[in-house]
Amino acid sequence: MGPILNLRILTTSIPHSLRALSIVSFAPAFILLLICGIASSRVNPAIGILPMFFSAAYSSALLANENNCGCRAAGLTGTPLHMVSDMLCGTGLLVCLILGWVSMGSWGYEGVPLIIGTYGTNFILFNFGVHAYFVLKDVFDAFQPGATYPNACRECQYMSFPRISVKFHSDDEHDGYKPLLDGEGRPTPAVNAEEAV
Repeated sequence: MGPILNLRILTTSIPHSLRALSIVSFAPAFILLLICGIASSRVNPAIGILPMFFSAAYSSALLANENNCGCRAAGLTGTPLHMVSDMLCGTGLLVCLILGWVSMGSWGYEGVPLIIGTYGTNFILFNFGVHAYFVLKDVFDAFQPGATYPNACRECQYMSFPRISVKFHSDDEHDGYKPLLDGEGRPTPAVNAEEAV
C-alpha cells in the first residue's frame, strides 16, 4: 500500500494541485471549525464543515478516477457535469462562508472562538476559490470558438466519473442457497417437500 498523500501530485498540473489542496485543507478546517462551534456553542461557522466535506469528497473522487484510468487531467475538469458539480460545491461554500462571517460579526469580541472561526473560514474561502476557478475556466472555455465538451478520455471509456456496479442478488447458487420455488411459484424439482419443512 502506497502513501496516503502523494506530494508529487502538487507539481503535476494546476488542476491536480488545486484538487489535492482542496482535499488537504479539509482536515485543518474540520478541526478549527469544530473547535469554534464547541467553544462558541453556535452552529455558524461550524456548519461550513459540511460543504468542505463535499468539496473534499468530490476532489477525491476525481483524483481517484484519474488515478485508476491513468489519464492526465482529462477527468478533472472540462465537462458540463464537472462545471455543475463545481458550481454546487462553490455555492454551498459561499453560503456557509457568508453566514459564518455575518454570525461572527454579531458576536462582538469573544476572543478565542472568534479567532478560531476566522481561521476556519479561511479554508472555506480557499475552497470556494478553487471551485470558482474551475467554473470560470469552464465558462471561459465554452465561449471559445469551436468549443467541444469531451465525455472523458479514451482510457476512461468516455466517462466523467467511474461506473459503480452493485449486484444485489444472483440467480445462481450462492453459498449453498437453493431457491425453494422456481420462477412460476412451483417447487423446484431438486427440493424434497420433507426437506423443506
